[in-house]
Amino acid sequence: MAAQNTPMRGHTRRPSTSAHAGKRAPVQPPKLNGYSYVRALGEGTTAAVFLYEQHGTERQVAIKVSRGRLDPRAGARFRTEANFMAKLSTHPYILSIYETGVTDDGRSFIVFEYATRGNMKDLLDHGTYGVDETLDIGINLASALYTAHRAGIVHRDIKTSNVLISDQGLPALADFGIATNIYDHRATGYSLPWAPPEVLRSQGGGDEKSDMYSLAATLYAMLAGKSPYEYGYHPHTQQELASAIMNRPLPALNRADVPEEVEHVLARALSKNREDRYYSVLEFAYALQEAQQHAFGHATPVTVEGVERFSRALTRQQAAATAAATGALGAGMPGAAGASAAVNGASGAQMRRGIVIASSIVAAFALIALVVVLVVLPNIDRGQSSSVAVVNPNATASQSTNADTGDYAGSAVVPGPEALSGSIRGDSAVFSWSNPDPQTGDKYSWNLLDGANSSEAATITTDTHVSVPASPGAQTCIQVSIIRADRSMSQAVPVCATR
Repeated sequence: MAAQNTPMRGHTRRPSTSAHAGKRAPVQPPKLNGYSYVRALGEGTTAAVFLYEQHGTERQVAIKVSRGRLDPRAGARFRTEANFMAKLSTHPYILSIYETGVTDDGRSFIVFEYATRGNMKDLLDHGTYGVDETLDIGINLASALYTAHRAGIVHRDIKTSNVLISDQGLPALADFGIATNIYDHRATGYSLPWAPPEVLRSQGGGDEKSDMYSLAATLYAMLAGKSPYEYGYHPHTQQELASAIMNRPLPALNRADVPEEVEHVLARALSKNREDRYYSVLEFAYALQEAQQHAFGHATPVTVEGVERFSRALTRQQAAATAAATGALGAGMPGAAGASAAVNGASGAQMRRGIVIASSIVAAFALIALVVVLVVLPNIDRGQSSSVAVVNPNATASQSTNADTGDYAGSAVVPGPEALSGSIRGDSAVFSWSNPDPQTGDKYSWNLLDGANSSEAATITTDTHVSVPASPGAQTCIQVSIIRADRSMSQAVPVCATR
């Protein structure tokens, strides 16, 4: 990390949200077949993380273990969420999962990739990040988060301690709601500094735009050294901090090297009114990308399968640069031909002078073209990721009801199902939904979300209703997505049937 050398100003530890956090007995590392215990890494309210070495490969891994024996439904949720994260961990900026299981004494565990450089929270204790690197990391994390959102997963706990740094210095988003505070040595019951106003006002448990807010707060902390309202108002209590988040204006970043456009992008993602934020995390990534291009002359590509790697504005710039290079080469050739014709009837000295002039013209145009092709175009496509997105040829630009959404390229936004309902009828749970924008070839993907009955694979249907065996508990839940003929997919929408 190319962190600035200046230390964090006025850094204080966050107060613990649990009065009994220090009295809780430490979690004991379990004995696991195929692994040797090395040391403890961190502990949270529901789980602890330990460093182990895998037999045979001698690879070090981080293993998260639940604090105690989980009841069957909680254990099923633990494993189901691990399965979700395992599906997402193919993304280069999401922490990889290798294995899940249950210890001999009944505790659930998950085997993770070990991020040797720790978490961003600890790194910020030694200094803030540069602006360009912050934008680069922000675009990469937004790519990971948007990938999760498309899979119907909301993180709900994005913060500096949940951004891990790999051997290669790349960020990896961790802890998708499985337990809190992976690698975090200061256990807390919830993440107040990063929570958006609507969550603090108990207006729901958080959604995609809440995740966007928390990601923007994390990027702000990379530049400021701490979360926005801790940085700006130095609250002494949690109540003061919560009040500032809900009621006081966003503090300005007191860094002369942060361009105004970067502050504007972060401020919009941190809007107190969720409707004033960007339409999606993808659009937030594109806005960061454009700010990076304007400030530094290059842009980190978005790494999301099926969407454009650059915003529409940057794509237009790239097309214009290509056209300029082509035009320059084309303009140079007639000039050379004309000059050649002119020297055919000239004297020897005039002929030599004409050849030199004509050659200079062609060389000048060729040099301009080479500069555009070899310098301008590669810089617009520079980034840490070497992944190439699979572009959907049928995709159109994302649309938003907000007037100020920017001009972005990407896959068409597929609306989620609406009017979802569920009811228990005897031993069955019956669900129905509607398609707000039906198109030829539309299908629907659904899967169970209810404890031990959670299904790993989704079921595809052309119907707008489904009946499943009811869970023995109080409710049975599924999530539903719309799938277009071109394989683009909406975000998953949950619905529950309650007894």
